[in-house]
Order: sequence, then C-alpha cells, then structure tokens
Amino acid sequence: MLNCVYSQTSTITLNYVSHAPFAIKDSMGPKGIEIDIMNEYVFWLKSIKKKNVSIEYKLKDDYNSIISETGKDAKSIGLAACITGFEKTSDIEYSTPYLKNVSFCVINGNAPDVKTKNAADVTRALGNMTALTIDKTNLSSCVAEIKKLYVNDLKVSFLTSEIDILNGIAKNVLYFGYVDAIDFWMYLKKYPNKFLKVQKSLDQTKETFSFILPKGSEHKKLFAEFFTTFKAGVKYRLLLEKHLGGFMAQNMAIK
Repeated sequence: MLNCVYSQTSTITLNYVSHAPFAIKDSMGPKGIEIDIMNEYVFWLKSIKKKNVSIEYKLKDDYNSIISETGKDAKSIGLAACITGFEKTSDIEYSTPYLKNVSFCVINGNAPDVKTKNAADVTRALGNMTALTIDKTNLSSCVAEIKKLYVNDLKVSFLTSEIDILNGIAKNVLYFGYVDAIDFWMYLKKYPNKFLKVQKSLDQTKETFSFILPKGSEHKKLFAEFFTTFKAGVKYRLLLEKHLGGFMAQNMAIK
C-alpha cells in the first residue's frame, strides 16, 4: 500500500468592502484593483513560495468592519482602499504600498492654465480665485500649501464632499480645488460633459494605499517581497490600465 501525504491547505481570508474601482462584487464574483493584485499575490505564493493556499473572500458592510475583523484574524488581509498608516490601532499594520494617492489640482475648463510651478505663474492663475476644500483633510493641506507658498491672501471656502468641490468648480471659473485622483476620474465617468482641467504642475502626492494586515502577519514580509518584483513587471501596469486607464495608471503607479 502506498502512503499518500497531503499538505494542509492554508486559507487566506480577504475581507473587502465594495468600493469601485478598488474592489466590488458582481455576478461573477469580486473584481477590482485590490482583488486583481491579491490574485497575483496568491499565485506568487503558490508558484514561487510553494505554499498550498486558497482564498476566501468576505464582503463586509463598511470600512470599520474591515479594521475590526482583520485585526482579530491572523490569516486575514483587509482590502478597503486604505491610506497607509491612517488607522492608529494596536491590532493592525500595513502592507507595502501598492498605489499612490495623487491629489489633483482642478480648475474650470475655461480658466487659465498654470503653465509652470513658478510663483508668478501660480499667482497669476490662482490669485483671484477661491479654493474649495474639505476641512482637516489631505485636500485642505494641499490648499494650505498653495496659500503658504504662492498666494498668501488666498480665499478658502470649506465644503463637505469632493463632489461638491467638483460641481462648484464646474459652475464657476473663479473656483479651484484639490480632489483625490480616483474620485476625479470616477466623477468624470459619471459626468462626462463637465468641463474641468487638471493642473499637473500643481498635483501633490503625499499618500499611498496599502492593504491592512493583522499585527505580526507573515504577509507583511511576503507581500513586500512579491511586490518588489511585481511592480517592475508589465502585469502591474496592465492591471492598473485595465481599471484606471493609461493616464491614471501613469500618475498613480508605485515606481
């Protein structure tokens, strides 16, 4: 009689929240940027590290559920479009960042462009405008930098959402503001007739997106090793282009 030995399968629980284009559930199952990267990661674990692993996707109701559930399960990973280091809790840590969070400087399509990041050019274009932003956010810190470096008497108006910012700019040539790149992209997909322009010379990149890991997770070191190779290959860029298009992929890819 032959003795057959089977290695035990280890299941990775992927807690995710529906948030396009990062992760979303449809009739064919979960899909999105985070889902695709995780599928590539698991394939790498199997093919390169020879680990017998499987995936179990668990759709959660909200962001807080992702943090709570992932922190309690050593074999889980949280997918929630989470800004690296945003949550300061003792139960979780963060993977190597997989995507940049770019803040676009947006103006009305009929407003003059900021041709260079020169003080005279910035003041000429934005000096008479009002900046629309959301208080106590990364977006307001971007506006604060423009005020500090270029337009000391800049007028600032605080709103409650990025949609309100973009709607305001679309209606008034004397408004500008910062919005997260993906939210801008989603807005234009929904409202393609809105006439808005990105001022690339004033874009700011201060944040990154990471996966959420339980404290002490083996995936912290493993994912870092995987992503070092993955980001240098063609699959990473193609994956981003599939979900974001070429322009956004170029701006948001981790180099």
